[in-house]
Amino acid sequence: MTTIELIKKAKTSASAIARATTENKNAALLAMAKALRQNEAAILEANRADLEASRGKISEVMSDRLLLNSQRIEG
Repeated sequence: MTTIELIKKAKTSASAIARATTENKNAALLAMAKALRQNEAAILEANRADLEASRGKISEVMSDRLLLNSQRIEG
């Protein structure tokens, strides 16, 4: 998916999110948090692979900003 396609999808989603109730937004956030926790191992492995592939191509500061761990996921 291109950046332009992502932007178009985000704009479409923004209006739906704006119309959602607080209850629905909270339920969506809780569902996302649950999915992150349930998939933590796979997320961390993919992040490790991505950071390894980016070694030497991005700064150490950027690598640190992109680094995920359990505490960052929980946050």
